[in-house]
Amino acid sequence: MSNAVSGLPVGRGLLCLIVAGVAWGTAGAAASLVYRAGDMGPVALSFWRCAMGLVLLLAARPLRPRVRPSAAEPAGRKALRAGVTGIGLAVFQTAYFAAVQ
Repeated sequence: MSNAVSGLPVGRGLLCLIVAGVAWGTAGAAASLVYRAGDMGPVALSFWRCAMGLVLLLAARPLRPRVRPSAAEPAGRKALRAGVTGIGLAVFQTAYFAAVQ
């Protein structure tokens, strides 16, 4: 199978899958420990997890190579798509942590 379309090296793709799997697999256990140790609820836990994720993404952004897309997307449309995706992920994560509680 060729990865010429995505342009992502196989090793880097596997690393991304491993990191995502570890993060997904430990989220419920970590939430359970946080609930037992303190009085943080699912909304607060989701907020702080999203905030720390944003900090990590912003810190890693300068490390990415600069690649210009062939057809630039308008800034408003790009911001709307990012906002809707972020809200959806935050709602999903909050519901997940509420179920773990």
